[in-house]
Amino acid sequence: MASSRSGSQLVAVGTAFLLPIVFSTSVAGQVWTPRAALLIVLVAFGLPHLVQVLRSGARPAALAALSFLVVAAIATAASPQPILSVLGQYEWGIGLIFVAVLVGAWALGVSLDAAAIPSLEIALIAGVLVNAVVAVIQGAFPLETVPFTRYQGRAAGLLGNPVHLATLMIGGLALVLPRVKTGRLRWGAATALVAAALQLSGSRFALGLAVVVIVVTLVQNRRRALLGVAAVVLGLLLGVGIGALGGTTTGAGRVGTGGENVNTAGRIWAWTSGGRAILHHPVLGVGPGRFRAATSPHRDLSLVHGVGADQLFFDAHNVIIEYATTTGILGVAAFAVWLVLACRKARGPLLAFGVLILAMHLVEPQFVATTPLAFLALGAAGRVAVPPLGRLATALTVVLVLAALGAAGRLLYGDFQLNQAILDFRPPPAKAAVAALPPWPDPAAVAGQVSIYQSISSHTHKTRDETLRWDRLATRRDNTDPRTWSQLAEAQLYFGDAPAAEASFKQALRWDPWSVRALNGLANAYLAEGDKANAKAAFERSLTAEPHQKKAREQLGAI
Repeated sequence: MASSRSGSQLVAVGTAFLLPIVFSTSVAGQVWTPRAALLIVLVAFGLPHLVQVLRSGARPAALAALSFLVVAAIATAASPQPILSVLGQYEWGIGLIFVAVLVGAWALGVSLDAAAIPSLEIALIAGVLVNAVVAVIQGAFPLETVPFTRYQGRAAGLLGNPVHLATLMIGGLALVLPRVKTGRLRWGAATALVAAALQLSGSRFALGLAVVVIVVTLVQNRRRALLGVAAVVLGLLLGVGIGALGGTTTGAGRVGTGGENVNTAGRIWAWTSGGRAILHHPVLGVGPGRFRAATSPHRDLSLVHGVGADQLFFDAHNVIIEYATTTGILGVAAFAVWLVLACRKARGPLLAFGVLILAMHLVEPQFVATTPLAFLALGAAGRVAVPPLGRLATALTVVLVLAALGAAGRLLYGDFQLNQAILDFRPPPAKAAVAALPPWPDPAAVAGQVSIYQSISSHTHKTRDETLRWDRLATRRDNTDPRTWSQLAEAQLYFGDAPAAEASFKQALRWDPWSVRALNGLANAYLAEGDKANAKAAFERSLTAEPHQKKAREQLGAI
């Protein structure tokens, strides 16, 4: 079964390198979609290995992983919208399939031969360093060329968001730092580069974890660690200097400032609202990937003032609260037991890589380019002698991989068409995206925007009917999304159906009680119906949520 072993190594090493760096400007989800397509193939290849791991020395951890997956599947079946729970939110994708990816990645890592571990580590380091180089360029130069653009003044590497860059860099630090003693110049430079990129991400929590890594390294290795620690410190200082020259926000620059207050308020609210959702669905949760649907109805005025109106949370920003909310007490207990058992016999830099990424997930969201790598590394760090796949399992793997390739191709095709619809506002690619990506409301919402644009240009009944049809489809695909309800209501109001718009805006407010978009729209629907009293109340509530609205204040004054 040498071919099975070599195939496992190739998939693991390829995933470790590609997942941090792959992206495409040809699809709507430039950062997410190519990685999601890659993970669809990974889960098809990795899950069959779990059966073999159950027959190995890692059986207790494998049973816990299987239990977590089974509970998540039951929670999905019990969810009001199972298909969305399977897939997760578009451009987030942390539903049941993502849970299966984590289990499959870990099982694949456990199944690797000892000879594959160095290759896996080098592949991870290569992915980390590519992102670090891009981050340094982003920090040094205010370029407007993809992929060297910044995200809200911070470096994001190839990951689309600085918090994901910070997560990858703190994990990467655990891989490069121990190597400094074997190659001072080469690995010292690599360590400084990773530390500089971490600094340029602007993450204060990652910066704190870097300090913890420095202290632990000094305590464990003392004098032998001095060169490595010096490289980390030099890199952090280099990041500060690059940030100052390039005008980039750094982690050190945010220490002691109020720059993180909004994010802190959001996290606290997400955790608190997750607690409310857990009380309502304590055993099995609301279904994987459905955190936003479970928590957005509980948005209060303090959150709106803290983070802004119409800002929704699709992830708990804490992996434990996330799975307690979405898979219940049973799911999070299985998840916690799995982590403990998986880490108990794990050793080396790969263990530190996985643990540091999971530590970041205590305050930052999971992500397709980081979380699966953490579990792949944890599995490899605790690898055991696993029986190779038999003929039947190998045949099943081939079938699953072929099906996964088809699904991944469909995802890429659909998202390519969605991107074309967004760029060109043409109906044919919008319709193709709706057909290729049937579970998600986003393509239907884009098709509705394209149709209303056509309607404004042509003023025909056909485009009017198409607009409403697409917008209604978006609300059917996810009837808990306040954004799609508001879009439908705005179209209804534009076409002169104020009573229908009123009902749709109220649905939006059911799922986001302080949505300024929905409140202003509802006020205009009331005005169209001649109901000035309710219009006044809606505008006043909107201005309570967001006082700095010139147009809304003018409309209120005119009533």
